[in-house]
Amino acid sequence: MAQPALKVLPGGSAGAPRNRFLDAWEWFRTEKEGDGCSPKTIEYYRYQVLPFLEWLARQHPEVQDFPELVADHLRSYRAWLAKRPRRYGGQLDATTLLTSHKAIRTFLKWIQSNNRQVQMDPALLEFRRPRQPYKQAVLFDISELRSILACCETPAEQLAVRLLVGAGLRESELCGFCLKGPDGSPDLIPDPTEQGRFLLRVRWDGGSKGRKTRYVPISVKLAAHVKRYVAISRPTDSPYPQLLISRQGRPFKPEGVKSMMNRFKRRLGFRVHAHAFRHTYATASVQMDINLEKLRAAMGHADYDTLLRYVKLASERPLGPAKDWAEFIYVPARSLEH
Repeated sequence: MAQPALKVLPGGSAGAPRNRFLDAWEWFRTEKEGDGCSPKTIEYYRYQVLPFLEWLARQHPEVQDFPELVADHLRSYRAWLAKRPRRYGGQLDATTLLTSHKAIRTFLKWIQSNNRQVQMDPALLEFRRPRQPYKQAVLFDISELRSILACCETPAEQLAVRLLVGAGLRESELCGFCLKGPDGSPDLIPDPTEQGRFLLRVRWDGGSKGRKTRYVPISVKLAAHVKRYVAISRPTDSPYPQLLISRQGRPFKPEGVKSMMNRFKRRLGFRVHAHAFRHTYATASVQMDINLEKLRAAMGHADYDTLLRYVKLASERPLGPAKDWAEFIYVPARSLEH
């Protein structure tokens, strides 16, 4: 079956001349929207791919089609990007360069796979990713975690910290956790397969990455904290379905969670950010002898590559005894016996 040719679609980047690349971008964006990608994912690609196309139009106006694009163009763009100052000073770090590289490569490979008539420079698609310095993930041991909990000002903040570390949630997933989802089912249920354990539903429409629903096993103690908050502290007249309600009477938002983390950092003197609780959850779970396949599913990882990082961390930094962690995460009975 013949592949469709690139089509000119309305829109594009203001101020940049129309060319084949911008037409291809509009095609790519429209297809992603039609595939059900989240607005956040679409914005990610727009933020990473369009600057490259606009740079190409300014610096190499003679390049008008994909066969004319070569690896040297991508190399020059990366060098320009690396030297460009940030908004508030300093240069972009290696992680930002890697993010740009991944998005542009995804875009180019998608175009080639969807239009066989496009002949690209093979070196362009195999262009080496930028080197990344090894950064030690931020983890919290049991004493640091208790210090963070002591800094919380409201029961909602305490429960937010417990959910972040007890279920490995992302910021968006924490804010999207509801008493009942749009389908009328609760986001917290007893585990029908194992006594003494609950399941926390991370919904595709509740901030889950990749728009995939998953179930995270949590301890009875964490489930009890959720129920206690609902029974005693959560406003009974709140019109919102979200579990966590701020002092202003509105659901928690990612920017509010970031503000809370910054306050912890100022008071405690060490770095605190929401994703570090996710690192801690995974590393502590490995140390507590959680089944790796079940942990991978609970984390929402597509493969084991990221999970192996936590296996390495678990062997390098002990976070505390299992009996202490049983207050926060689900710990198998066999681990408590050691």
